[in-house]
Amino acid sequence: MKSQVTTKKGDLGTTRTLAGDVLSKADPVIECSGWLDALRAHIALLRLNILQQTPEDHEQLADFLLWLLHCFFLIGAEVNDPSKKKPKFRYDIISPKHLEKLETEQRRLEDKVRLPHAFIVSAATELAAEADVATTAARTFERSLVRLKEAVPEFEAAALLAFMNRLSDYLFILARHLDAGHYHIVDYSRLDRE
Repeated sequence: MKSQVTTKKGDLGTTRTLAGDVLSKADPVIECSGWLDALRAHIALLRLNILQQTPEDHEQLADFLLWLLHCFFLIGAEVNDPSKKKPKFRYDIISPKHLEKLETEQRRLEDKVRLPHAFIVSAATELAAEADVATTAARTFERSLVRLKEAVPEFEAAALLAFMNRLSDYLFILARHLDAGHYHIVDYSRLDRE
């Protein structure tokens, strides 16, 4: 029986992009696509746990995270074809309207959060910790996106870079919102204890 997923075409360390190019799996296009997959998986897990643990309080959060998951498919098409060889595969691109929606949701949460005047050493809840992991995944993807832009100068990445920079801010604020006002701040005096 033929597999639905296994083609064996990548057995030698190459893969085909959306544009049809066969690239090494270490190519910046493929690396960037992989970090995007990791980010998407982290946010999908966070969303599911939000729904399972506190569905009545966090439906709006879960809906917004589902919107983000859809945005990642737009981003994936841009990243996987940075030279726009196959524009027919792009349903849409990340634009100022997406950035505005992201910033609006960040402001909504930020209005509810009072950050301490200190570094936060750890999340206070499991959901906040998951959001912190998603934040680091967003920052890793953003760095990979910058490397891709440097490798493919014609890649029009300005809107994506702004969106990703803001996304890590949003995820940090989401984590603090999920901390529910309980913060574990850095206490350097703990380093002096035996």
